[in-house]
Amino acid sequence: MYKEYKPLFYVGVNAEDNCYYCSGAGNADKAEELAPGSYIIRGGAAKIDVEFKDCGESGAVRQRTALTNTGKNPLDVELLSSAFLSGIGEGGSRPWAKNRFIIHYTHSCWTGEAQWRHVYAEDAGLYRTYNHGSQSSFRLMSRSSWSTCYHEPVIIIEDTELKKAWYAQIDCGHGWCIDVCIRGYRENICLCVLLTDCFERNDGWHKELKPGQSVTTCYSVTGCVDGGFEEAVAALTEARRSYREAFLPPLCYNDYMNALWALPTKEKTLPLISAAAEAGCEYYIMDAGWYSVDHDEEKDLGMWEINDGLFGDGGLQSIFDDVKAHGIKPGIWFEFESAGVESKIVKEHPEYVLRRRGNMIGGRRVMLDFRVAGVRGHIRSRIKALYDMGVRFIKNDYNANTGVGVDPDGAASLHEHTKAFYDFIDGIRAEFPDLIIENCGSGAMRSDMETLSHFHLQSVSDQEDYFRLPSIVAGSEACYLPELCGVWAYPYPTKIDFRESFVPTKEFSDKFKDGKVTVYCMVTGLMGLMYLSGRIECADEFNMGLIKEAARLYKENRVYTACSVPVYPCGTFDIDTDGVNCYGLCDKEHRILTLAVWNNSDKPVDLSIDLRKYIGETGVLSEVYPKINGYSAALSGASLHVSLPKNKTAIYAVLRY
Repeated sequence: MYKEYKPLFYVGVNAEDNCYYCSGAGNADKAEELAPGSYIIRGGAAKIDVEFKDCGESGAVRQRTALTNTGKNPLDVELLSSAFLSGIGEGGSRPWAKNRFIIHYTHSCWTGEAQWRHVYAEDAGLYRTYNHGSQSSFRLMSRSSWSTCYHEPVIIIEDTELKKAWYAQIDCGHGWCIDVCIRGYRENICLCVLLTDCFERNDGWHKELKPGQSVTTCYSVTGCVDGGFEEAVAALTEARRSYREAFLPPLCYNDYMNALWALPTKEKTLPLISAAAEAGCEYYIMDAGWYSVDHDEEKDLGMWEINDGLFGDGGLQSIFDDVKAHGIKPGIWFEFESAGVESKIVKEHPEYVLRRRGNMIGGRRVMLDFRVAGVRGHIRSRIKALYDMGVRFIKNDYNANTGVGVDPDGAASLHEHTKAFYDFIDGIRAEFPDLIIENCGSGAMRSDMETLSHFHLQSVSDQEDYFRLPSIVAGSEACYLPELCGVWAYPYPTKIDFRESFVPTKEFSDKFKDGKVTVYCMVTGLMGLMYLSGRIECADEFNMGLIKEAARLYKENRVYTACSVPVYPCGTFDIDTDGVNCYGLCDKEHRILTLAVWNNSDKPVDLSIDLRKYIGETGVLSEVYPKINGYSAALSGASLHVSLPKNKTAIYAVLRY
């Protein structure tokens, strides 16, 4: 537990708090303490219980808050904090000074996820107004059930004078808010942070509690470390592992990205299965397109009926049999929560559909209500049918979202639906313990740690430009665990524009014969949980050798990925950064650092990277990939010297210390 931790909370009930800023005293200092973490407020009308526990050796605290109506009258709850931190910036020679605090946070969007920004507090809108109580704030929040489509639910506040970094994360699939405010008067001010998923001013959530009823927030993780951004990311990573089951990342091939683009046929699929097996993959995942019967998503989506006509004699089962014959486990794409508006399930069971103010949510692609037993039974039956055919991996997508709430009670009912969906996933995992279930979420639009606590892994992005992917990977792994971060590696990429017209030719294969694209893609894939893709059946012997070598390195080092924390020797970088970028995973227990360096410039690169912060004064360079003329890495003391050709090239190094 980080030093001097005291559970605080912030509560708003019965329209009593009409201040838009969460900068007041909250409620903890006015409450009657019954026991550590248990309080009475409002003269006995409500009871607060703050559940908190240490996150292993990370120094972080994981907590949530429950409010119970202990009075005789209904209680209308408008705000209940999961965590409320105060006192950030107290101490030091300057109670508040310009450019003292740096706010580290992300922007996120489809195909451009987890782009970190580092701004002074004043530039984030946090500035003191002197003689009266300062009421400036900086707010991150989700919109709809795409929990990470605008921001990741993580913030780091670095105090450059005291050389400390406070960090906060909220584990929530929707309706979350992180609000940073200035608190106090004149010189006696500090920063405070509110984390919540129960906030009327965010998505309209409110809950009327009758006497004896309770409401509980989601979990949050908070802490403080000596240092800055990297130290906070390391502590958060270790905290996440303390409450997340261990997972060794498999080597997967998925036929979607820059490959079949959801248009599988037997003719296209069999060569890819053979190539995936040659590369050393452990799972072959067929993406969307297998279920299409009417070739009309408005009719097909949600029924999950197999289109055996796509796959010739033996149908889809013959594809799975071929996958298994190659020593690989079959996987399949799903979208559990969506259905076409003209599908049989929607026509026959309109009560299965989520609604807002009586209207079906989603237009032509509607959304199913997992509070309804019939919905759960239908999806479970389709999973069981495919499991019986040999499927041992499901990629669950989420290409639409619910908006701010569902009937009958808006955001409060959305909480209930989401909990029912999580319970469904937990039930499927218990019933089929050898079935891996991936959370895709339209790339990574729902990649919060609450969602990931129910899934095995997360797809990082739908970004199809391989040279734009490293920043997404490096940014995402500061937001959730590296071993859960499914990273596309797609040699021989084909753009989605040519999904229907593409035909493998020698001319196409020859474009990649120098290996540059293959190496770049594989280096990126080595920095998380590798999703091999692309038209790798077109690979020549040289490039297939590069793929196989990267697959070998992946399998050898993935155990270290699952013990590592992200490091940024050259700082974070964004999606359009030219020049040279690097990112690493440091396993302090096994004393191993894996490092990727990407050159996106139009010039050859010779540079030295100072690694003393991570490996001390010296180490041993044990692996370098690739072994091609023009690509080299050498370690002198703690300085790694890297040489790379121009124009989108990359290298991967493994260092022991």
